[in-house]
Amino acid sequence: MEPTVVAMMILFMSMSLWGIIHTVLEHKRKMAEIKYGRSDRETALVHDKAELKETVAMLQDRLAVLETIATDPARRTADEIEKLR
Repeated sequence: MEPTVVAMMILFMSMSLWGIIHTVLEHKRKMAEIKYGRSDRETALVHDKAELKETVAMLQDRLAVLETIATDPARRTADEIEKLR
């Protein structure tokens, strides 16, 4: 596969994953608002902020792996995959 196609696929997957995570976190925020009311909204926001930080860290790790796969020579990647089998 062409490197540009791989890069486009990685970009699309990253954006899709971000969209899903955003939707889930938005839902959790709304549910916390319903459960705890407006007075506990700040507590819910602090919780969401911590979750977002964890999510960003996870996505950065995944993106680093995808960048490695996309930029490594095909032969090296194939050899590493074979080692894992």
